[in-house]
Order: sequence, then C-alpha cells, then structure tokens
Amino acid sequence: MKTRITELLNIRYPIVEAPMAWITDARLAAAVSEAGGLGTIGPNAGTDKVTSDVHETGERLRSQIRLCRELTQYPFAVNFVVGVVGWDRKYSDRCVAVGIEEGVPVAIVSQGSPAVYTQRLKEAGMTVIHVCSTVRHVIKAEASGVDAVVVSGTEGGGHSGFDQITTLCLVPQAADASTIPVIAGGGIVDARGLTGALSLGADGIYMGTRFIATRECLAHDNVKQALLDAVDTSTIAIRHGNPVAAGVNDTENRGFVEERRGSIRMLVNDYLRQVIAKEGMITSFEQAMQTDGEPAPASESNRTVEAFIMGNLERNSITAGQGAAMIWDIPSCRELIETIVSEARPIVERLNTIFR
Repeated sequence: MKTRITELLNIRYPIVEAPMAWITDARLAAAVSEAGGLGTIGPNAGTDKVTSDVHETGERLRSQIRLCRELTQYPFAVNFVVGVVGWDRKYSDRCVAVGIEEGVPVAIVSQGSPAVYTQRLKEAGMTVIHVCSTVRHVIKAEASGVDAVVVSGTEGGGHSGFDQITTLCLVPQAADASTIPVIAGGGIVDARGLTGALSLGADGIYMGTRFIATRECLAHDNVKQALLDAVDTSTIAIRHGNPVAAGVNDTENRGFVEERRGSIRMLVNDYLRQVIAKEGMITSFEQAMQTDGEPAPASESNRTVEAFIMGNLERNSITAGQGAAMIWDIPSCRELIETIVSEARPIVERLNTIFR
C-alpha cells in the first residue's frame, strides 16, 4: 500500500500502533514495525513499577529504545506526552532529551501544545506527529511545523476532547483543514476501518485497543478476555481533567491544560458500575481511579498497572475503545496487519462494482 504516511514514515502499510501507558513496550512496537506498520513505545514501557525519579524515567525509556533497535531494523516511534510546568514537565523534558540522544526516528507527541517540543524534535532529525482532538488543534499543529497529525474521535480508548467529535465527522474536517497527512484514530480495528478512514481523507490509521488483543502485548490475559467479551455497549466515555475557569485553583485538575482535558473511554465492568452507581453519571476518570490511602500522584498509575498488567479487574476498570466489540481473536501483530491489508482489497473491489 502507498499513501503519504507510508512514504513519510518509510513503512509498508499505513497502520500506526497508538501508544498506551505501560503496555506498549519495545517488544510490541518492534513486532508492529516488523509486520510493516509503525510501532510505538508508550509511557512507562517495559516496567510495572511507578517511579518519581526523573533520571530513572529517562533511563527506562533509553533501555526500551535500545531494545527496540535490537529487535527491528524498521522505523519505530516514541510517544512524548507533553508535561505541564509545575506538575510533570520535568519528566517529559527528560524523555525528549533521551529520545534525541538515542536518535529516535519518529516522535508521536500528545496531550499538550505542539509549540513545546516540535521545533526541538525536528532539529534533531525526527519526523513529528502530533495527536489532536479538534480541527482547531490540527491547524495549530500544522502551523507549528509538525509533519503529520493524528485525529482521534471519541470512539477511541485514549483521550479525546470535551466536544466528543466522532471519527466519522472529525477525519474529513481535519483532512480539509490541513495540507499535511492525517492519521485517523478512534474505533478502528479492522479492514473496514482502514478503508473507511482512507475514504474520509485520512492517509493512515491509528489503532490502540486492537493491539492490546495481540499475542505480543504484555497486557494480562484477563484484559484481553474482557476485550473479547465486549459488546457494542461495553464502553463509556467519562470526564478526564476538569474544565475549570481561568484563575480558579482546582486541586483536582492536576495541571491539565486545554489539550489534556477532555474525556477518556473505559470498559464498563462490575467495578465501574459500582462507581457510577455511587457517583452518578457525572463521575470522572479521577474518581474512578481514586483509592483511599494512596498518594494522589501515584494512585492512577498504580491502578493502571494493577489492571492492565496484573489483571485485577475486580477493583479496576480499563481504558478501551468502542471497537472492542469487533475484536474476535488474539492474533500476532503480523497476522493482524496482514489480515487487515488482505481484507481491504475485496472491500475496495466491492465499492468499485457499485460505481461502475
């Protein structure tokens, strides 16, 4: 396959693995890249322990980058989450420095302004992709000099804006508003999603939840089974980061800037049902992840590890996209990508017969 994204990234297929905290490690990233897509090393990859040491955070990333290079000769990406000054910027600054030192080929930057790191990353020779949730953010990213953008609709399992724009509506508007390649995310898990995204004007797709349900992903079997059991109504988008008024000191906001506030989609299980019953439908991600007696900065990460890596879903829920309902098996990354590509061709051929 040939699109602007395959040419920009020097990959065979326009399929990008979306980074997810803790579980998108070097081995998964390398497997995706080896299969012809673009693998991505996510935050806190390769470990199951929370650290508040900035240097250790950087060295953990360095180890993952070097391992990925040992496992694949093909391009891969590292996700840099833009930290907030006074909260967690020191961690993202250090990770960016390590990425530059290690000569990472592609940077996927998320949850912050593209003005923070784009110029520095590009001067270091990286291809820079910025994750956006609105057309306004796409325009801002292109003006900042990024090479491509990801636009992820509310169907996705990661962060999306308060505006709750669907992939079907967001992708064509983003494509119309920009001259750079657009990568579509949010609810895409198969060949139908790939061909649909391309028809909307995208140059590639961005999949996170689907790559959890692969053999190379280190997510616990309980997590993978929960995805296999999902139906169309199994996920819900809840608030993440409070939209506080300017000048208001909200201790629960955790330094969220505009690009980091929004919603996050979670898999509905017995635990989350209990939270919703207690808090009502206005519950937030912060409330869902709250644990009495734990230090606030570490609690969310500890709960994520407990759920995704340890498989404890009795007192945790997991983030997952709406596409989970269309996941039927646990293939290898190569099997998954080759199936998507092979099944895309007959879809295109069927459409061609319609327009003859």
